Amino acid sequence: MTSYTLRHYTSADAPQVVDMLNANRANPRAVVDGAGNIRLIRYVPFSSSKVVVEDEQKNIVGYAYVADKENNFVFETGGGVRPDHWNTGVGSMLIQWAEEEAFQLSANAPKGVRCVLQVNIFESDDEAIRLFEEAGFSNIRTWAHYDIQLKSEHPLSGDMKIRSFDLDNDDDWDLVSPVQDAAFMDHWGAYSLPPLESAEPEVEENHEDEPVIDPSYSNAQGYCFIAFVGDEAAGGILCNAKLVEFPNTGRVGSVFTNPKFRRKGVGKNLMLSAFNAFYQNGMRRVILDTDAQSFTDSAKFYTRFGMKSYRREFLYEKEIRAGEEIRRLSK
Repeated sequence: MTSYTLRHYTSADAPQVVDMLNANRANPRAVVDGAGNIRLIRYVPFSSSKVVVEDEQKNIVGYAYVADKENNFVFETGGGVRPDHWNTGVGSMLIQWAEEEAFQLSANAPKGVRCVLQVNIFESDDEAIRLFEEAGFSNIRTWAHYDIQLKSEHPLSGDMKIRSFDLDNDDDWDLVSPVQDAAFMDHWGAYSLPPLESAEPEVEENHEDEPVIDPSYSNAQGYCFIAFVGDEAAGGILCNAKLVEFPNTGRVGSVFTNPKFRRKGVGKNLMLSAFNAFYQNGMRRVILDTDAQSFTDSAKFYTRFGMKSYRREFLYEKEIRAGEEIRRLSK
């Protein structure tokens, strides 16, 4: 029987990890970016905890991360196992590490708040689904992935002002952040953190050891926009112009409208502005994902543009610390 060793990930592991995650895949699920960091299909904060599993020959056969998704009470894990090492205990080893890591990090959560560990799994990944279900994770939500093939530019409607979002300008972020907060408060999983004391005092961040970051896979200048009704910021859209998985494809990361301006064409004009930017720059395919059971019927909004669902992704979750559930999980 092969003996495996779990250890902390180092930046030198990136090429081996990416090769392992992409093994037997038609489309890549990871790349090494221009700064030498691993980029997955999903955004993973560079500050996340990461480990690898090695076999007896020091080959990397497994990888996992744990990221603080929401203020130390919702954590996310992900990663993978080399296909020829499935059903050998590597996946279980990584899940056990992720649960232990999340439990330790939950000590920083507000007192009395329920803490959970989540993982997103594509519908086609039967092996991963089985593994996490056996580990006690439950399927709690479904995300639908949509795409569209652009055939032309689209005129905007009305006299609404739409302008480019300057991603390097703090003033633009100050305009947009309250709109984002208001827009997402009626979405599944939204929460308002109660004024509870944290279990540990907040530690001042040390920025000296921050990694060099390749911004090309992040929100892209020229593909992000802000909408105004009068002089008030009414909505925004954030998009990516370079993706891990698909070449020559754009992605709508999020589109949001202040609730008081909904059904006034804000979201429509923002989407069309993004589509036009992609089309003008030679990108003919645009993708996005959304909550398939959205309280705001987001799927209907996207299908009105001619977008069609091409796959599904499941959100699995496991409780790691009991307490009060502060997220909005139903209408």
